[in-house]
Amino acid sequence: MTRPELVAPGEPRRLDRPLDRAWLGGVAAGLADQTGLPVLAVRILFVVVGAWRLVGVGVYLGLWLALPPAEPDANAPGVDAATRQNLRTVAARRPRTTDVGQAVALGVIGVGLVWLIQWLGWGLAWDWWAAAVAAAVGLTLVWWQADHAGPGRSDASPDWRGLLGPLVAHWTTVVCLGVGLGLLGVAVLLTWWAVPDLGAFWGTALAVGAAVVAVVAAAAPWAVRTRRAFVRAREAKLLSDARADMAAHLHDSVLQTLALIQRQAHHPREVVRLARRQERQLRQWLYGASSSAQTLRDALHEAAQAIEDDFDVTVECVTVGDVALTARLEQLVRAAREAIVNAAKHSGAPVVDVYAEVDEDSVEVFVRDRGRGFDVDLVAEDRMGVRGSILERMARHHGVARIRSDAERGTEVSLEMRL
Repeated sequence: MTRPELVAPGEPRRLDRPLDRAWLGGVAAGLADQTGLPVLAVRILFVVVGAWRLVGVGVYLGLWLALPPAEPDANAPGVDAATRQNLRTVAARRPRTTDVGQAVALGVIGVGLVWLIQWLGWGLAWDWWAAAVAAAVGLTLVWWQADHAGPGRSDASPDWRGLLGPLVAHWTTVVCLGVGLGLLGVAVLLTWWAVPDLGAFWGTALAVGAAVVAVVAAAAPWAVRTRRAFVRAREAKLLSDARADMAAHLHDSVLQTLALIQRQAHHPREVVRLARRQERQLRQWLYGASSSAQTLRDALHEAAQAIEDDFDVTVECVTVGDVALTARLEQLVRAAREAIVNAAKHSGAPVVDVYAEVDEDSVEVFVRDRGRGFDVDLVAEDRMGVRGSILERMARHHGVARIRSDAERGTEVSLEMRL
């Protein structure tokens, strides 16, 4: 029976290895899911083809290395968040146990076919066959550990120190790896034995080359697993940054507009104007419509004019030099806009000064007010305006933000980003 998957109509099914239903590497189960055949039929096919000169064994090992393990089914974001906060208990799924009867039957069929083919003289020479079997079993033991190794918690006693504790805690892994590497060593020796006498030099070269191939083959799944882990970490970082940018944007636009609507609740026309403007801005952001500004100067002046429309404050904007507005500089403008909004809302100053300077390799923007200052160290962690929309936003996009504030002289926010 194939496993159920959520696949859109017309979308090709991804070929992977479901380890929860695997006897060895999950190749047969993955091919069964892809082709719609019963998994038992695929396993029988591998056994039959593998009995003839071990061709099926080589194909199986090649697919084992090439196909990625199946990813666990992703929950909805709300379910994941509730699970992380211990608000939802998810019962662990019990792995399926191997059907012992089917495994024994397939093993008997495989042994019988191998004996028949070798007896008829259609198979490999016995020395080469023994070397290939030793290599295949050794790689299976090593690669199986690569698939199932994980950062599990050690059950060893806390009195153990050094390397001895982890070795004792995971003794089955150590034994499997040791046996697998030992079998690979036996395969190297059998290969060297099966080759006719080539002389001291070429015989040594053959042994060294076979040993190098065995080591590379044993380490291949670990290297592939490490690379996939790096790729997943990078994707998780990109997703986290995208979510943080979304949260900062919602704070900068939607939440600010809602606060203004609350203040203007007794002026219906003003409420309608604010709502329409916010709807237009949100649609532009959601559907990828870029701002009409093409340069840093235009973007800063547009932000200043928009804030003057929203607040009873004058924004004096001066720019020295100009540069094309890139995606990173757009984040700089958004951070500067948030700094201007904070000054207009909280400082009490009638004028906010904005000064931008563009050098050959960097851009600096200063937002200054002469109103009421605040203590930067006392800003709460949940104040997204300062931390999320200014400090953390600049850090995510490889910029620097500094805030200096004094109760008497006001606040200055400096933003710097290299081109």
